[in-house]
Amino acid sequence: MQKVSTQKGFTLIELIIVIVLLGILAVTAAPKFLNLQDDARDSVLQGIAGSLESSSSVVYGKALINDVAGTSDASQTVDVGSSTVSLVYGYPAGQTTANFTALLDLPDEYQVSTDGTGVAIIYYTGFGTYSDTAPTAADAACTVEYTNPTAEGERPSIEVNTCVQ
Repeated sequence: MQKVSTQKGFTLIELIIVIVLLGILAVTAAPKFLNLQDDARDSVLQGIAGSLESSSSVVYGKALINDVAGTSDASQTVDVGSSTVSLVYGYPAGQTTANFTALLDLPDEYQVSTDGTGVAIIYYTGFGTYSDTAPTAADAACTVEYTNPTAEGERPSIEVNTCVQ
């Protein structure tokens, strides 16, 4: 009489195949999750750009009410809370970092630099060499660029330059 085996399980070959398949899956899926920090920084930059859009629109509304929206003279100002913001065609002037610190509540690791020509750059200080020197080049990575409007009725240019290259 033959004895019937009731034991069931996986063979060694089946286990090796499963381990190899899991290894291949891990190798292909892991890079998607390794760059989460840059994606998070990009999201913060998008949020800063949205806040800048909203706050500059509010400033423009106040400039219209105060009848100071039609000039490129940065000596025109409007009050925002306990601060004043200098204007160019009714929008915040990009020449002054104080305008952006008055309008935005930036996280500690984000700073503002201006070049005096109407371009302000908000950047993440932990990216590249930004902890030592602020970026000055247009389209520098991991930044939000704010450029003054060039004529009455135009909006300022706000561009996000992502951290992911």
